[in-house]
Amino acid sequence: MFDAVAGAQSIRRAVQVLRSVAQLQQIGATPTRVGKATGLNKTTALRMLRSLCEERMLRITEHGYVVGPLAFELGLAASEDWQVQSAWRPVVDWIARRTRMTTYLVARSGEEAVSLICAQGSGALRAVPIEVGQRVPLGQGSSSLAILASLEDEEIESLLPSLEKKLESTAERLTAAELRNAVALTRRRGFAVGHMLPGITGVGIRVPDAGALQLAISVAAPLGQMSDQEATAIAAIMAEAISRPARPAHEAYGQDRRALQGLDTRETVLR
Repeated sequence: MFDAVAGAQSIRRAVQVLRSVAQLQQIGATPTRVGKATGLNKTTALRMLRSLCEERMLRITEHGYVVGPLAFELGLAASEDWQVQSAWRPVVDWIARRTRMTTYLVARSGEEAVSLICAQGSGALRAVPIEVGQRVPLGQGSSSLAILASLEDEEIESLLPSLEKKLESTAERLTAAELRNAVALTRRRGFAVGHMLPGITGVGIRVPDAGALQLAISVAAPLGQMSDQEATAIAAIMAEAISRPARPAHEAYGQDRRALQGLDTRETVLR
């Protein structure tokens, strides 16, 4: 029994290390940072990082550890529920063209949200606060806040202590009380507004009826603040794209794509 318990603990620790690397790799997933994120001491974290590199789940670069090729290969064998990129790519692209802003599709993964698709807008100034595959705590940024607000109150309350601790090191540094207020405001508006990084404002909405997945779409703009009118207009564009009848992408979005290609580059949703 002891060996079984110890083995399960090792597996959990390895998964925690993988998650922390996916979240930290943009700033440098060093053994010290991974240890702090997982609660492991530096020696244990380093040993697990090296073992995961040997199995090709991670690889090391001059800036730190990053997700390795085996993780990608395993992802190719995922169930159909997770093969969402091809289905949602036309929607994300259409929103990016329409708003001229960087657009994301994200999915819930436990207490985190992971970026699945990113389409950059055509505006002169672009905001790219996260990369595809990057993970953030629920509540950080507009898309993960939209997912959090869609959960039952009981589940949200059970998540708050852990989320508050994770959010301490983020740009927003939200407390449990601030998260509750943000959830309440999101529910009243019907969309979420968040600040993934200083000077970047995001608008996000949950994707309804996504099957086993919990998805959200968001846009990011290089603006310190955004008016309610602007945010509402952007949310309406995203809701329109999500609610379109299910049909082949070239039929549902092809006409809009051709029309949008002819837009004056000075046009923007933010007037």
